Amino acid sequence: MIVWLLALMNDFEGTMLSTRRLDRAPSSPRPAVIRLARRLLTLCTVPIVAAGLIVAQAPAASAADSKTDLGVSLPSGLRSGDIAAGRDKLFVSAADRIAVANAQGSVTDTIHDLPGVSELASVADGSRLYAAVRGANQVVEIDTETLAIKRRIDLTAYPCPSTMSLAGSRLYVGYGCSIYDNKNGVVSFDVSAAEPGFTQVETGLPSPPLLAAAGGTLAVGITGRTPSDLLIYDVSGATVTRRGVISGVTNDLSNPSDLTITSDGATLFSAFGYPYRVDSWDTTAMTRVRSYGTQPGSAITLDPDGSHLVGGMARRPTVEMFDVATAERTFEYTHQADQASVVPGGIAISGTTVFVVLRGQSDRLYLARLPDVTLPAGTLSLTAPTRATVLEPLTLTGRLTLPDGSTPGVQTLSVIRQRPYGIVESLPEVKTAEDGTFTVTDTPQAVDLHRYEVVWEGTSTFRWTTAWSPWFTVDKRSSSVTVTSSPEPAVFEPLTLTGRLALAGGSAPGAQRLAVSRKLPGDVKKPLTEVTTADDGTFTVTDTPSVGGVIYYEVSWAGDSVYSSSLAWFPVTVAKRQTVLTLSGPEKAIAGEQLEVSGKLDGGGRLPSPNAVLTVQRTFVGRDGTVRKALPDVTVSDDGSFTFTDTPDDGGEYTYSVKWAGDSTFAAAAEATHLVTVRGRPG
Repeated sequence: MIVWLLALMNDFEGTMLSTRRLDRAPSSPRPAVIRLARRLLTLCTVPIVAAGLIVAQAPAASAADSKTDLGVSLPSGLRSGDIAAGRDKLFVSAADRIAVANAQGSVTDTIHDLPGVSELASVADGSRLYAAVRGANQVVEIDTETLAIKRRIDLTAYPCPSTMSLAGSRLYVGYGCSIYDNKNGVVSFDVSAAEPGFTQVETGLPSPPLLAAAGGTLAVGITGRTPSDLLIYDVSGATVTRRGVISGVTNDLSNPSDLTITSDGATLFSAFGYPYRVDSWDTTAMTRVRSYGTQPGSAITLDPDGSHLVGGMARRPTVEMFDVATAERTFEYTHQADQASVVPGGIAISGTTVFVVLRGQSDRLYLARLPDVTLPAGTLSLTAPTRATVLEPLTLTGRLTLPDGSTPGVQTLSVIRQRPYGIVESLPEVKTAEDGTFTVTDTPQAVDLHRYEVVWEGTSTFRWTTAWSPWFTVDKRSSSVTVTSSPEPAVFEPLTLTGRLALAGGSAPGAQRLAVSRKLPGDVKKPLTEVTTADDGTFTVTDTPSVGGVIYYEVSWAGDSVYSSSLAWFPVTVAKRQTVLTLSGPEKAIAGEQLEVSGKLDGGGRLPSPNAVLTVQRTFVGRDGTVRKALPDVTVSDDGSFTFTDTPDDGGEYTYSVKWAGDSTFAAAAEATHLVTVRGRPG
């Protein structure tokens, strides 16, 4: 089973007892590999010793997934972040120290003075831990009970030890300080000896290699060179013999990230950056047996009986599990609420539970847990609305079904609400009906994207399962602005607009600032002074328009974190001021003599616009008929008065008429006329 794991959450349960990898495989009659960061890890409540291996009973069902902050940061690029278990403790290498955590995942201690510590390995009974300390050219032996360093094994002759694989009492170490200088290699020694004697396995490698040993077989994964070979050795006798090579050229293999091997050494599993899959290999025939998945792997391991392959992958889904014999994927998992990456080699399975070392934001290290991955899974469905409104209830529905078709009965489900940027909130649990159906109700408290996760913890028979809703938008609640105007407003007279800001649900808005704008006829919209609502949302806008016609007022509210913005665009018809034209002059005149006509334009107590221009027309009625003639326009003076002159040519009736078309403030004036009777020329 290949498990690609991106983010898991926060809790270890049960007491921990471990054998950290023997040749990357337990010394059990059945092929099995229990490995964490290429080492053995077994978490158990009751340990059972079988054929030299501490075997764990399957832990009881617990939180579906968890992630514990180890309180240690590991800069990317450092060869570290390995994990091992010893008795009831977890050990994680981190640059220059080993973080020690208890069975619940809480950091309890730190082992210092280990510059460049990389891979870890523990003996079968978990009493001793070995650590490759690259910066000190040492492998250190640690008492897992007292955390005391019992021995520092000098590897100056094999500098910069980095990778390890423990098979029985023989530890294989990959060493080398530089890439591409061909001074890297593999050495082995018996950790049970008081003064270990070193056996050179391989030299002249481009970089410290990956290692996996079990059942008299040692696999060496070449790093620092592309394509990348897998070298297979027979280490069952006194002499190390190369059995063969799995060619990186022939099989198109590049950038190995992890290896694991069955307990009998017959089958090797490899994870490469390319190709995008995990492969199994026959270590006798040097041929590919089977391929798993379609992703590049960061870490791989086998379950205790060797029937499932589990790996942490470089892409989603971040955890996958496959049946070893058929390559069928039986489990996949991606933690939706986090962004973390699997540390290369940082994965193990104990019983039915998978453990993973993760590197999160700011290079923080976490220990993640997925229980019951080898059990048959229940299935959850979850249906959510496509949109919702903040502070208003929403409903999600779903169903829990069991793989054997049985009725789930009443089951408890955990509910999680998620928003972007890692905001995760636990909601009250819900219970299913007898048939597995359930309903989740929630009232979102924020305007944002939302999604929900429902988790069933599973039973001793069925694996936990989880379902995520798609992301959907939680919108703001609505608001509205209404406006009314004072009746029959006129130019130069105060105009009052009254209105109300109303919020959905009837909540009182309190004092809110409203923006006010005005658009005069033929002009653009311009701001007026803001107003503030009363607590109940009512407000008043006053204005004294200087022009008549249809004036548009806009009152708008910007909204807040809960309520949407709103505005009212309100037309007000403002009456122009009425005007009156008067005209006077002589009633009689003599042809050929000049006469003067005067008048006044009155705007109801206000002067019209300065320099208003009036049109003047003369209508003459004489013996020959009627003749109309436009006279020159006349301009009104500052006081509204005006005069014009005319010299009639013939006797008759002369009617003078004056008109004004009005402007944006004043209405057009009614025509004013004056009649003059003109007598013919004397003699």
